[in-house]
Amino acid sequence: MAQVRQGALEFQRQLSAVLDEAPELKVYSASPFDLDERRRFKDRFGGDIVYFFNDVARQESDRLGLEVKFIAEIPDDELPRRRTVVVGLPESRVGV
Repeated sequence: MAQVRQGALEFQRQLSAVLDEAPELKVYSASPFDLDERRRFKDRFGGDIVYFFNDVARQESDRLGLEVKFIAEIPDDELPRRRTVVVGLPESRVGV
């Protein structure tokens, strides 16, 4: 809650506001239920929660002038296998 009070999650509010203009925008984090995956990303990047921005989210962050510190670029195959959409429309499941 301290992060919210200090405005640390401002990027979520601002990026959510542009979803109508950029529906493909996505920000992910590792699933809160996959402790091994969360630990792996914490060890690799630091921080208790690591956010993953797709290209559209990163471009919108730049356009909006958000002060988000990007520390690495990773390929899609290195994203968490189990992940949560933090900002963006839920991914549809084909054939479900």
